[in-house]
Amino acid sequence: HLGIWLMGVIKPVNALALGTGLLLACAAVLAVSSHRVPPSLRSRSSGTLMRRRHAVTGLCSYGLVGGSSPSMKVASAKTAQPLSLGGPPLPSVRLGHSYGNAGAPIVIDVYLDFTCPFSKKLFTTLHKSVMPMMEKKYPGVVLFREFNQVQPWHPASTLVHEAALAAEKLGGMKKYEEYATKLYENQVSFMDDVLYDKSRQQVYEQLGDLGQEIGLDKGEMLKLLTVTGLDKPYEEREEHNAGNQMTALLKLYVKQSRKSGVHVSPTVFVNGLEDGAVSSGWTGEQWMEHFQPMLQAAECATATA
Repeated sequence: HLGIWLMGVIKPVNALALGTGLLLACAAVLAVSSHRVPPSLRSRSSGTLMRRRHAVTGLCSYGLVGGSSPSMKVASAKTAQPLSLGGPPLPSVRLGHSYGNAGAPIVIDVYLDFTCPFSKKLFTTLHKSVMPMMEKKYPGVVLFREFNQVQPWHPASTLVHEAALAAEKLGGMKKYEEYATKLYENQVSFMDDVLYDKSRQQVYEQLGDLGQEIGLDKGEMLKLLTVTGLDKPYEEREEHNAGNQMTALLKLYVKQSRKSGVHVSPTVFVNGLEDGAVSSGWTGEQWMEHFQPMLQAAECATATA
């Protein structure tokens, strides 16, 4: 139908060439994403893939693929909170700290721990290289979501994740990203050997100091992190293991990772399924190369929908 319409408004020869190019390009892209590609074609993957990429590039040159979208740094305005509907608490909105277009056809979920050196490498590469590169070349095509992955064998992991969620509660997603960046920059300060002889309260003080460095109110942050009931005499406390104001939300993140089968960090999911090929040691260019066929297919499908 698009080809017929074009022939009515553009010179016949150009319309025919454009319509033919459109159909061939989209057919090639759909073949890339299809699970029904014959074995005989799979054996020619290198040359065929290159030709398909050229086909999509040609389609883009006609201005039929692409468009404006929210910046990769535009994040979800709402943050999840525990909500009881008569049973176990549920998140008030979808969990995850989101970067990008909420309606993107590709969703990349990353499970990260602030005390994990490999999570630090992946987080840094994503925010400094991958997100800007993908948004520039494929605007609106990818939504990144980060999930808090507590590693219980690192005692400080729970405390650090509580602090990150407190930063988000006080300042929204923008402050969450700033605080996460600050935590990774100061990661060595929260390693097992460094904190071995420090109390929980002392660790919270350090975490509050980092919050203050990015403009958060340290006092308000520590209120969220202080264990519930300490303002009452021991005998008057109804519970002795209630945690703090961020505990319930962190439990939802832990439940999410368990339901997803996540054990270690970092772990990457693409459109709901784990992608075990992704490495924390990858450069931005390696990320782009790995996802290039999917990005091109999704971009074409979005443009022709």
